[in-house]
Amino acid sequence: PGQNKFGVNLAKQQPAETANWYGPSMYNIVRQNGEDVHIVIKPDKDCVVNSGLGSVRGARMAEMSYSRARNTELQRLTDPMVWRYGSMQPTSWDDALDLVARVTAAVVKEQGEDGLFVSMFDHGGSAGGYENTWGTGKLYFGSMKVKNVRIHNRP
Repeated sequence: PGQNKFGVNLAKQQPAETANWYGPSMYNIVRQNGEDVHIVIKPDKDCVVNSGLGSVRGARMAEMSYSRARNTELQRLTDPMVWRYGSMQPTSWDDALDLVARVTAAVVKEQGEDGLFVSMFDHGGSAGGYENTWGTGKLYFGSMKVKNVRIHNRP
């Protein structure tokens, strides 16, 4: 019990309608620093927007995490890919970021800042929109002053 946020023995079935109950889609096993880590992602019961109710997308965030232990989301990329030699090839993060920086610098040099166009997503709420796009938003709008943005929101 002392090893989890709920302070209860999760090896036993939990009663419904208690703070420590969670659905199967709210649980997963992910790798962190080479170790298996059990995660539970639940709606916040104190949230003033939804009073702790989970949306279809938000209540499945754990299930949508990449996990070899539970075979979820195995189609997701775990490393950057670049188009080289006629096909997509895995590469390092340093190489991928260097390529993005060089291409971006070349576009600005040849076409000016208005030559940059960015396509990004912005899913808000429990789908992690703010957390997922805060860094890119600061980069694109704060540092790079990008004016041309296409924001894709999936249904």
